[in-house]
Amino acid sequence: MKPIDFVGAWQFTLEHFLQSFLEVAFPVIAAVIDWKVPPVSFDKELQEIVPETHPDPERFDKLIRFRLISGLDACLWIHFEFCNHPDPDLEDRLNNHCQRFFDRFGVGVTHVTVLAGEE
Repeated sequence: MKPIDFVGAWQFTLEHFLQSFLEVAFPVIAAVIDWKVPPVSFDKELQEIVPETHPDPERFDKLIRFRLISGLDACLWIHFEFCNHPDPDLEDRLNNHCQRFFDRFGVGVTHVTVLAGEE
């Protein structure tokens, strides 16, 4: 039996249904985004700052730049973990990566995490 490709499924979902995903999973965030301005993927920049974010069977990361309804630009880092053992250092690790991105590009990053596993 072939294992389920969680990474591929989420990549497809975010590429084709980003607004719907955010409206369901993170409605407060979706409500402040100006959806008339197309979001821009910052995956290349994310890999420059955090080379270990490449997709693997247990993790997937997506960094997207949005225009907010206030007219400002902002970045959202969506982090997926598909494992059954929670990482106690996850929040510190992601905060550190967001700071590294800000130091390099001068843009603040908000991060959200989707945990998916059997436990």
